Amino acid sequence: MEEEREKMRQEIRDKYNIKKKEEVQEMPQEEPNPLMRKKKTPEELAAEAEAEDEDEFTKLRNTIETQVNEIKSQIESKCSLQ
Repeated sequence: MEEEREKMRQEIRDKYNIKKKEEVQEMPQEEPNPLMRKKKTPEELAAEAEAEDEDEFTKLRNTIETQVNEIKSQIESKCSLQ
């Protein structure tokens, strides 16, 4: 009786391309525990910090600062103090 059920189950799995539960459980799953997570390399940490620094407001601020410095240098070059 169990063999017939298993045969029917296998036919259904084959028809709908479903894996057996045992096969699905074999796939490694990430640990939800934050203490067990993979440690980041210094390069990954630096890349994340740089990405945080490069948000919209920081980009805008940097653009404005460079423009102000350019204008300042132009004014200084045209003005000569004696």
